[in-house]
Amino acid sequence: MNRRLPFLSKADRRALLILEWVLILVVLGVAVYGWMQPQPSGRKGASAAADSTSLSHRNTYSRSAPVTYAVTEEPVETFPFDPNTADSTTLLRLGLSPWQVRSIYRYRAKHGRYHSAEDFRRLPGMTGELWERLGPQVRIAERFRYLEPTPKSSTSMPEKPAPVDTTRTASLPTPPRDTLRQVPKYEPGTLVDINMADTTELKRIPGIGSYRARKIVEYRQQLGGFVSAEQVMEACEMPDELLQWVCVSAPSPRRLNVNTLSVQQLMKHPYLSFYQARDLVEYRRKHGPLKSLDELSLLSTFPPEARERLNPYVVFE
Repeated sequence: MNRRLPFLSKADRRALLILEWVLILVVLGVAVYGWMQPQPSGRKGASAAADSTSLSHRNTYSRSAPVTYAVTEEPVETFPFDPNTADSTTLLRLGLSPWQVRSIYRYRAKHGRYHSAEDFRRLPGMTGELWERLGPQVRIAERFRYLEPTPKSSTSMPEKPAPVDTTRTASLPTPPRDTLRQVPKYEPGTLVDINMADTTELKRIPGIGSYRARKIVEYRQQLGGFVSAEQVMEACEMPDELLQWVCVSAPSPRRLNVNTLSVQQLMKHPYLSFYQARDLVEYRRKHGPLKSLDELSLLSTFPPEARERLNPYVVFE
C-alpha cells in the first residue's frame, strides 16, 4: 500500500486499512443474516408461485383483451292499462320513454285527464308503431269518460204534478219573469258558424250554456280560428250532438311564422307542446329556415297526425 499511495501519511494509511476491514465485516454480516433467515415451506412457496403465475396471467389477459359486461335490457310488455292511473313502473314496462312518463305525470298534475284513447294518442313522441301496439290496450275508467246524454223515453209517463193549494197562492203577487236567464234556442236544422258567433249566439244552441260558450270563444282565440267543425269539441266537454248545429263556412286561421317565433311564443298554441316548440327551434338553428313541416318528419315529436293538424296554422316566411 506504501508503494500504491506514497502521498499518504502513515496515519492515513492506517485509517484507510481500518475502513477496508469495516466494509468487509459489513458485507459478511449481511450475508450471514440472509443465510440464517427461515426459508418458506414448500406449500407456501408453491402457493406464492401459483399466485404470481395467476397474477401474471391476469395482467397478460387484461392487456390482450378488454373485459366487457353484458347488459340485459328490460323486455317490453303489452297489457291493458289506464293512462289516468298507471304509475311510472307500469308505463316504463309498456315501452314508453322516461321523458314521456314525465310528460304524462305533468299533464295529470295539472288536473288533465285522458277521456278517450284518442286523447292518449296525442302524447308527445307517440309514433305509429307505438300506437299500433298500445292503442288497443288503453282502458279508460268510467269516471274519466265523457258523460253520454240520457235519451228521453217515449213510453215513460210524465209524473203527475202535486195539487196546488189555490186558496193560499191566489193572494201572493206573481214574480216577474227573468227573461235574461232564458235564452231562446235555435230551431232544428239551424247552422251556426263557430268562427263568427259570439257567446250570445252560441248560447242559443241546444246544450250550450254560458260556461261552454265562453270556453269555445277562448279556445278559438288561442287556436287562431277553426278550420273544421270537429275542433269545437276540443274546447271542453260537450256532447257529440253539438256537431249538428255548427259549421265553418270560410276558414281563415291566424298563422304562426315558425321561422321567427321563439319557443315561448310557439308553445302558446294549443297544437304545440314545449317539447315540439323546442325541437322545432333547434332544428331551425341547425338546418336553417323551414320550408315545410315535412322537414320535421324525422323528429319523434312530430308524427304525421301532429304535422297534419298543425299545417293550417303555420306559415314559412
